Amino acid sequence: MKVDIDQVRALMVEACRRSKVPAGSVDLVVDHYLLGETQGKSSHGVAKFCFESRFFNERQGSPRTVREHGVLAVVDAQREIGPVSAHYAVRVAADRARELGAGIVGVINTQRYGVLSPWAEYLAGVGLLGIVMNTSRADSTVEGARTPFLGVNPISYAVPTDNEPLIVDMSTTKSPMGVLWEARRGAAELPAESFVDPGGEFTIDPHVAASAMVFGGHKGFAVSLLIQIMTGSLFGFPMGPGVESTWTTGYTFIAIDPSFGGELEDFAKNNSRLVQVMEGVGTRDSQPFRIPGRRSRARVRTVTASGKLDIPESVYRRLKARATGDFVSD
Repeated sequence: MKVDIDQVRALMVEACRRSKVPAGSVDLVVDHYLLGETQGKSSHGVAKFCFESRFFNERQGSPRTVREHGVLAVVDAQREIGPVSAHYAVRVAADRARELGAGIVGVINTQRYGVLSPWAEYLAGVGLLGIVMNTSRADSTVEGARTPFLGVNPISYAVPTDNEPLIVDMSTTKSPMGVLWEARRGAAELPAESFVDPGGEFTIDPHVAASAMVFGGHKGFAVSLLIQIMTGSLFGFPMGPGVESTWTTGYTFIAIDPSFGGELEDFAKNNSRLVQVMEGVGTRDSQPFRIPGRRSRARVRTVTASGKLDIPESVYRRLKARATGDFVSD
């Protein structure tokens, strides 16, 4: 169904008010999840806001840095709302990068956020190379295995150019778990070969699916495994089956200052030249080569100009319930 963006936003703001989100954080939280929706990542947009808003009132305080050593720092988010925790963490990472050349910040005890790209883009916007990643409960597995043992382990990175930052934002599973949750609510089929049943066989039945499938065979597994380590044991955080809840899920924010590597002025220009090379890549179907991040940006512009969102009626119903203070209905 088509709904005015302003109307959706007003309902989200009211839901935040009902769950006692601090006034200074409301716009940050609402705009974050609206961005995911306008990017076309519906599993990380309004639907995820409806899910995560059930935990907003569980926040115990503001994030605080509890350990620092060299370029590394650990943040106890004190169950803060996800976008607010990330907002704090990227600034800690940027500050350490400016001082030491790099900042690697691990965050624990936080609520979840939606898309990762805004945090990586923030770092690119201040001239740094930004990398953001997180784990989850053991919700994914690899081809040939029956047992889920990895988090879904998404990653985003961004670098400055002379224009808009070059941004990548991807899951290491073929489909995010949000697709499974929404399919169960709406009785829809799952994407083919993206989820497996308890026996490790592919299924499109959301009520049979037990875990998500990591992309790219053994090479995709290796990428997901690295993210698992960098959001887990690097900071002493739980990994895989050891992640028992939202509060034991690890997040990592990395900022790198290119000037410490001798690149004082031309980092953005060199990245722009790389983008120009990609723009000139020939394709078999004569269509423009797909450059990371551009499709999402174009969709944001189109949707914002239209003033309307196309969201499922069931999601809109949940959002209206949240705005009345009902954080239980699903």
